[in-house]
Order: sequence, then structure tokens, then C-alpha cells
Amino acid sequence: MRRITAVLGLLALLLPAALVAAASQVAHGKGGAVAAAEENAAKAGIEILKKGGNAADAAVAVAFALAVTWPEAGNIGGGGFWISRDAKGKTIAVDFREVAPRAARRDLFTKPGRGGGPPSSTEGPLASGVPGSVDGLWRAHRLAGRLPWKAVLEPAVRLARDGFVMTETVSRSIAEPKYRKRLASDRETAAIFLPKGEPPAPGSLFRQPALANTLEEIRERGSDGFYRGRVARVLEEGQRRVGGLITRGDLAIYSAKIRRPLRFRFGAAEVVTVPTPAGGPVLAEMGLLAGVLGLDKFKGRDPGSAHLLAEIEKRAFRDRNRFLGDPSFPGVREKYFTDPSRLKRIAATIDPRRATPSDALGRFEIERASTTHFSVVDASGAAVGVTTTLNDSFGNARVAPGLGFLLNNEMDDFATAPGKPNIYGLIQGEVNAVAAGKRMLSAMCPSIAVLGNRNAFVWGTPGGSTIPTTNFQVLLGILLRGETLEAAVAAPRFHQQDFPDKIQIERQRFDAAWIAALRRLGHTVEEREPDKDPIGRVHAIALAPDGTLTAVADARSGGVGLVVSETR
Repeated sequence: MRRITAVLGLLALLLPAALVAAASQVAHGKGGAVAAAEENAAKAGIEILKKGGNAADAAVAVAFALAVTWPEAGNIGGGGFWISRDAKGKTIAVDFREVAPRAARRDLFTKPGRGGGPPSSTEGPLASGVPGSVDGLWRAHRLAGRLPWKAVLEPAVRLARDGFVMTETVSRSIAEPKYRKRLASDRETAAIFLPKGEPPAPGSLFRQPALANTLEEIRERGSDGFYRGRVARVLEEGQRRVGGLITRGDLAIYSAKIRRPLRFRFGAAEVVTVPTPAGGPVLAEMGLLAGVLGLDKFKGRDPGSAHLLAEIEKRAFRDRNRFLGDPSFPGVREKYFTDPSRLKRIAATIDPRRATPSDALGRFEIERASTTHFSVVDASGAAVGVTTTLNDSFGNARVAPGLGFLLNNEMDDFATAPGKPNIYGLIQGEVNAVAAGKRMLSAMCPSIAVLGNRNAFVWGTPGGSTIPTTNFQVLLGILLRGETLEAAVAAPRFHQQDFPDKIQIERQRFDAAWIAALRRLGHTVEEREPDKDPIGRVHAIALAPDGTLTAVADARSGGVGLVVSETR
């Protein structure tokens, strides 16, 4: 039966006393499973599985339902990445990242605007890229779905039209001062999310009729229901009124990309993930560098292992910020991240006794993340992982007028001013500079681990720049440390992203001696509040050889794991 499982007892055997684990929401069963940030959306996926849909059908249903019930990150006005692998080994990677409008220029956010200073890349009319979610999900369904498109859209339409019971988590997110202020600044947005000046109360019925109308057009016309016709016309008109750049022409030419999946070996497993402009190459470099140094060095959770892991993370992020971006534009060097000879040279720069200052690694030209991830597995063992985002929580905090959906503020994921940090503190180079029609770089990397020819687990997380490090630490826990999925997800985490040059750790989950040991090795250590600023919020599913599924929702997220048929 579905249960809240505290894995502290198990982790007491696996972790040193210095580390304190969280508790995860876990479900065990067969017939299919969903792990997602919001229960109504997860139930939409289970509904589709019970109606004979496969993992791809259920994933599309969850994604559109999240656009209704998880407004801080679920979306049709943003973008993301899809990775899937069926029981026969067919693997699909879909890049539905947003793109810069055709009118965007490199100096968009550095040239003075009407107010005298440069326009904002996180707020206002220029902050939004051309949305990719609808076309990406449409293409993924055409490649891998089984049920009719209309059937998998129906749960989302119903949730928007008939409403759902407002949860405490969503109400609290809307009420958070930073986001409440932004949502209140636009009249139409405030009418939806702050009726009568207050967030919808937990337990109240929350309806979104304008969003329902938009979803109905997508249900009836597929991708064209969003990128052509009434929705495109109304979106363009709204952009024109506020000084935005997105036009019907931008929408009409948008196309999600079917990418070649990125694969790398880690221990006994093959990991399948998404290539650039996603964060898969960063995950791959971390895994492969660990292999060069020797995987045995990472089996513990002691300060020495943490030191080596932080040094790996630092170097992988240095490469990310120098060499990754939209592969359709010059300067991208994705092969660097898996080149064996280059990885050996990088590994040789790691001192096991001392942290390397970021400044010593050489210079180059000078994401609270509202991302969400969900995982789906069906009865055949097919697995889907999808990470999707608006960038910051509630994106641009502006609904498309008359259409009911929030627009992203993904333009900040470009190097809007190369050499200066974005909202995640990342300093990026020229390869990710703004250009018309260009995809901005992302940290998202939904992944599947394959043992033999069997999908072993599918996992992913939101968290901006912490996404690759979170995903890698879960991978380490399962494959090197022998932890269960729930134990690996619950374990304490830390993050190093090259700049700022410090290890960020979850407060009260590492003791003073552990922290002091890292400081003696030359690291600056900074604590983050896990309830307000978590390092990742993983949603994952493990597949046992006998067909038993374990769906895990990270305690940091308040999400849910559901199965079709519960076994305990």
C-alpha cells in the first residue's frame, strides 16, 4: 500500500553519524507507476495507465495536468526535455527547450531601454522565450504514444474546467512574498492567482476557464492548436501590447528537436540522458571523471569522498559554462565531456589533499528553480523521464492575456551579459550568448539507468544549476553504495558549481566535524535551508527484475509516488 516511508533506519547503517537523511514518500506495486510533484497530476497519469495507455501516454497526461495544478513550474508556456526507453530498448530524446524570438539580439539585455537602464531578463516583456512544451509533448506522443491524443489531454482539460481542490503547497507558493508581489503586478495574472487580493485558500475549488479553453484547442488540434490559429494570434496580440518580442511567425516555425540520446557507462550500468543544450553532458563528465579517479574512492560519504566529488563538480561546471549551448550554433564542444584523453588530463588536476581554487583552473570570456520533474513506468517496463520548466517560480509571473497560462522567463538562461551571473549564480561564456532562434543552455537532465537490457531506474530533479549534481549523487548512492532508491533520494546532498567557489550543503544534515574536515582541505562551505532552498527535489521510479516498481517522491518536494496496483 502507499505509505510514507522513513528510511532513517536504513541510512543509519549506510551513512556516517555526520549525515542526516530525510524521509521520502514511497509507493510499491506493479502495473505502472508515476512519481511527480503534485498528486492530481500523478493521478492523471495513473488514470491513463489504467485505461490501457503506455508510459508515453501517461507522461503526456501528467505534463499537461501539471500545467493546471502546479503553476510554479508545470506549464504550456515553457519548455523542457524528454527521455524515454521502452522494453525493447528503443530510446527517444526530445528537446523542447524554448528559443529566443527572431527579433532578439545579442545586446538585448545590455543595451539601455526605454527606462534608461537595460531591460530585465527575468521580468517584463522581453524575458520570455518562444514556448516549446506543447510541440515537444506532441512529437513525443506521435513517436511513442498508444492512446489517441484527445484521450491523454482529457484529464488536464477536466482539471482546468471543473477545477481541483487547492493544496496547501500551491497556496503557500503563491503567498510567498517575492512571488506574490510579482503575480500581483499584472491585473489578469492577479485575477487568477490572487482573487480578491489573496491566494486561493487550501481546500477551495480552483478553476481556470481560460486555460481550459486553451487546452481544449490543443486537445482538438494537437500542436497546431497552440502554434497556429486563435491561440497564436491572441498570444501575439498580448505580446505586442506589452512590448514583447514573440510573434505568430516565431510560433509557426518553432519545432521541438528529436536528439540522439547521450549514453555513458557508470559502474555496471549504462546511463541514457539528454544531450546539449540540456545538462546531460555535465552528468556524463561527472560520472566519467569519477571512473578515471577510481569508483572505489566514491563509495563512502566521508569528507575525502566529498572533496573529490566537489572537485569533479567544479570542473564539470567549468566546462559547461565554456563549451555548452545550442548545438545549431558555433562554439559548442559536447564531445569534450566524454573524450577519454581529455578526461584523464582533467582528472590529473585534482589534488586529493587540497581544493583547487576556481581561479587556478584558468579563465574564459567573461536556475530558486521553478523546474519540475516527473517519472513514469508502465507494465511493460518502459520508462519516461520529463523535466520541464518556466525558469524562475511562476516564470515571468505573467499569464498570456486571454489564454490563462503563465509565460516563462527563460531568456535569463542565456549568457545575457557574458561574464556576469544569472539568477542561479552561473557565469557563462559567449557560446551561450543571446541570438535569434537560439536555444538557451539548460541544466535539466532526466535520465534512465539500464542494467543488462532492463530499465533499472528513471530519475530526475528540478533545482536549476543543482540538477546535474543532484542526479549524479543519486546515481552514486544506488550504483556504488548499494542504497535503495528511497535511501539514495533521501540522503543529504551538497553542490559545487565552480562559481561561486564554494560547497553548498543542506543545513543540519552535515555535522560540524564533517564540515570542518572539508574546510581544512581548502573548501569554503555554505549552508542552505533545505525546506526553502533545497538541493534538488527528485522524483524517481525503480524497476525490480520481478516487475515490482518503487515510486519515490523526495521529502524535499512534497510530491507523490503512485502505482497502478499496490503490493504493500
